[in-house]
Amino acid sequence: MRLTPAGRNPKLSDMQQSPAPSKRRLFTAVILGAAVVVALLVGGTVWAGGQLADQLAPGIPGATGSGPCGSADAVNVELVYAAQSVRACTRQRPVCKNPNPSRFAFDNQLRSSSRRYILFIQFDAVFPADMPQQTVQLGPAALLLPKGPGQSAPPDHAGPPHAIIQVTPRDPTEGGYTADSGTILLSSTHGIFTGGIDATFSIGSRPDRPQPSTQPSPLKIAGSFTCSAQ
Repeated sequence: MRLTPAGRNPKLSDMQQSPAPSKRRLFTAVILGAAVVVALLVGGTVWAGGQLADQLAPGIPGATGSGPCGSADAVNVELVYAAQSVRACTRQRPVCKNPNPSRFAFDNQLRSSSRRYILFIQFDAVFPADMPQQTVQLGPAALLLPKGPGQSAPPDHAGPPHAIIQVTPRDPTEGGYTADSGTILLSSTHGIFTGGIDATFSIGSRPDRPQPSTQPSPLKIAGSFTCSAQ
């Protein structure tokens, strides 16, 4: 037994070690744990907000459905690249719009196993609610179509209708690719339009979405779509 500085026998309180260091370590661990939780919550909120904002792109409906693309999907296309093929689709039937009396179009996001895509199809004509199948040729001149309802229509609509097909990869968003040749087999019944796509791409992009030179262009798009006239 040791003596106290005053030479007296130690009290029980003198023999007990101070618990302060243990408490400090516990307090530090609690603070660090709380900081990690807050950081994860904030990071998750920012990520979720970014994903939601990306999904809800202004004016472009989000992709619907889940799992592999199949017969239940209203839009189901195959993008063929040099090294792979990608199935992209959406379950819910998109809306076909007539932005002005000379145009017929739809713009919708598609899901796939790896990322999303935006599929944009536009015709330089309008069509009746009921019509037999007809073949519409893709034409680069259709790129001159106005993009807004307040803009005037192209001056010459003589001859058969033409169409454009544009595909824009997302997650992250890249430049858009425009099919430069091919056909769409289009028909309608009671305002429901059905189309069969068979088109090819060369290296090129949408004027308003420049294409990065490092990303490969799809070589072909084939598949089908169904949309409801608005």
